[in-house]
Amino acid sequence: MANRRQRERQVLGGLRDLARAGVTASELFIELDSLLPSLMGFEAVCWHHTDPLTGLPTSMVSSTLDPRGMGPAMDLEFAGGDVATMAQMHAQGDRVAALSQVTEGRPERSIRMREHLSPHGFGDELRLRFDLGGDTWGFAALMREKGRGPYSDEELRFAGQANRLITAALRRTYRPPTVPATAAPVPAVIVLGSSDELVAADQPGQALLRELADSVFAVLAVPAAFLVVARLARHAEANPTGIPATMRVRTRAGQWIILRGSVLHGLGAGQVVVTASTPTLAEIMPLVLSSHGLTRREQLVTAAVLRGGSTREIARELSLAPVTVQDHLKAVFAKLGVRSRGELVALLALDGPRLDHSARSASTA
Repeated sequence: MANRRQRERQVLGGLRDLARAGVTASELFIELDSLLPSLMGFEAVCWHHTDPLTGLPTSMVSSTLDPRGMGPAMDLEFAGGDVATMAQMHAQGDRVAALSQVTEGRPERSIRMREHLSPHGFGDELRLRFDLGGDTWGFAALMREKGRGPYSDEELRFAGQANRLITAALRRTYRPPTVPATAAPVPAVIVLGSSDELVAADQPGQALLRELADSVFAVLAVPAAFLVVARLARHAEANPTGIPATMRVRTRAGQWIILRGSVLHGLGAGQVVVTASTPTLAEIMPLVLSSHGLTRREQLVTAAVLRGGSTREIARELSLAPVTVQDHLKAVFAKLGVRSRGELVALLALDGPRLDHSARSASTA
């Protein structure tokens, strides 16, 4: 029987294959459900797509947890006062965090452990934030039963190794499709009740709900992204200094949408209106460039090219030598598979925005 290190190498090899294969996010999560439990010892797991810029969850994928628990779980995330929350991990750049570790062996100090995890028989939780280049491409919570004890240093070490490979595979799933997709109908308006039930939606809103449907949608009648925005809006109303109720979400067709939530007054306690709109080129282009693996400096150079800057102008703007700008451009061309500035602009005008024709024209002007 293979020892642990041999099994680790086998699993890491499987993760490398997934990163190279270009699988979909759904296929990736299914594979992870089978690859990881033997080495990381968990009984339940919840996978999330995220808004890469904020790290907020935009979906819930789990074969082991009841989707109805997502709303209360998000309340605990956004209320403040807990440890190793999604927002904290994003702000601090943490990629791996076990409750037993961050509480120094006393996970009961965590609010979500006391109120959400322990009542269901869990004794520890391991969180993975799939970050690459400062953007968060997904999130996972791995829960283990009390009888297993806390996550070990060896398991946390392996989690860090696996995290990098999972992130590489997950980031690839955010790349735009090679064939332009039909745009989702926006702007759109959806109204949710105090229990996140659907109260009303205009015709584009109804179509968008179907487009963003996920496993939560089958149970709660609204996709997870709308549930998260609604919970954020209520917490932002109570605590204006908290997390804004805004997130970027990607449709199955590859289009980026911005959701914004705000609490309605006078129509019933706790109702939230969620508006969906198309992002501007400036709002979404950093995500497109990051999904292709561009570094921050390469993104700045590319953005300057899209604005029509010459090599000298870009060098002056970014305080770089012209030869350094050219080196960055060569790296950008290689990563995006283009051979000239013209091809780069044409690709990104199609790839990134998925916007209306006026935005595309502006990007190539």
